[in-house]
Amino acid sequence: MKDLEKYFDFIKDDEAKGTVKKIQDKALHVRKNHITALTDFINPYIVEMSIPVIKYYDIDYEIFPSYENCERKVFILYPHYSEIDVNDFISGIRIKNKSKFKKLTHRDYLGALMSLGIERSKTGDIFVFDDHADILIHRDIGDYIIFNLDKIGHNRIEAEEISLSSVDFKEQEHEILNIISSSMRLDNLVKHLTKTSRDKAADIIRGGKVKINHIPEDKASTELKEGDLLSITRAGRFKIHKICGRTKSGRQKIQIKHYV
Repeated sequence: MKDLEKYFDFIKDDEAKGTVKKIQDKALHVRKNHITALTDFINPYIVEMSIPVIKYYDIDYEIFPSYENCERKVFILYPHYSEIDVNDFISGIRIKNKSKFKKLTHRDYLGALMSLGIERSKTGDIFVFDDHADILIHRDIGDYIIFNLDKIGHNRIEAEEISLSSVDFKEQEHEILNIISSSMRLDNLVKHLTKTSRDKAADIIRGGKVKINHIPEDKASTELKEGDLLSITRAGRFKIHKICGRTKSGRQKIQIKHYV
């Protein structure tokens, strides 16, 4: 146990540490009681941090879903001798937009679920299309959503359970931003993405309002690279999609995905 205590010291984000400790409790419960357990939906950083903890308890696990563009995933924890079926734990819900006049966004669908009192940790990614959205959820809340969600805003909708094999996976909706920056420093990019000054961007960073790959970052000089996910409070989520070389004056040309 002392080894794990030292391991937890390396997780500097208190919220992430608390979530990993909850997963530790579930792993211990699985080992002691020889049962199967499901975690909340968690981000990739917590997945990575949790794997050594789960292995410490000598149990098996499955991470779902495996689709590479899925950000939110769950662990199914179980004894070595058990066999599991993901469908026993996770359901797919398809919400059909019956309006022909207003397209619903990721924010609309998420807000509708939250308005039902559903915790975000019980739902996975939301895959939005022109006339519907597919959502991964804990199986035990499926009926509640189906029977209680009939409108999103003024749009009439229809919710139904679908098999996991029928879920339409896709990357979250986004727009491409093309920016030119003097460097890949965090403060420079936050400046462009929040449309503010570099000094104000530094204040935002020092104020604990920025995460890189789900990890809080308070150093303005941190260098970003392709593939990094950047979250800025009140500004949104961004991904460094492509570094496209330099201008004649030596400034960096960058393509960034802004998730909407």
